[in-house]
Amino acid sequence: MTLSPSETGSAQSPPAGHGPPLRLLPRVLAVALLVLAAGFYLHGLSGSPLLRQPAAPPASGLAANHEAGNEELLARSYWMRYRDIRLDRHWGETGAMGIAGPRHHYRQHGQREGRIFAPLVIPDDLETEAVLAESYWRRYPEIRASWVWGEHSALGILGPRDHYLHVGRGLGYLWGSQDPPRHEEAANAANPAPATEGKTP
Repeated sequence: MTLSPSETGSAQSPPAGHGPPLRLLPRVLAVALLVLAAGFYLHGLSGSPLLRQPAAPPASGLAANHEAGNEELLARSYWMRYRDIRLDRHWGETGAMGIAGPRHHYRQHGQREGRIFAPLVIPDDLETEAVLAESYWRRYPEIRASWVWGEHSALGILGPRDHYLHVGRGLGYLWGSQDPPRHEEAANAANPAPATEGKTP
């Protein structure tokens, strides 16, 4: 005579097709969350400026010197425009990234913030530039007060032209002196126009 499983007291196996017992579910979820958190952490770490190496310049020759010269000019122009970047410990003039800092900052943050990554134009005649800058500031007081292009900015009299080239021209701003050239003023002072009021022809 054979005994049924219920009579022998042995446990019945779960029906086929059923997964692991529910008591394992919290452990599976915990492991999945840990893997997900580690993935997010590594993704964020990969964007850290400390782990990003600056692009290596070309190996040698005139092209290497030209490329390095351009990169330095761009970096110094960016630092002159943006004092906060120049003083930054990662992107700045004495930062860990050196002259590669401004380009990396611009790609990661500056472009989205509306910053300019271009060489700074320095004209030969700074005396004339001062007259043009004063005219631009007088015409646009908000530029005079700007911390990037204003009268007390690091750019000084170079600020108005830089603003005009990269921002103002696109907005329809005017460039040029509102005042007569100095040689015309000197000529008028030396040869004043004769007074004709009260005289008959």
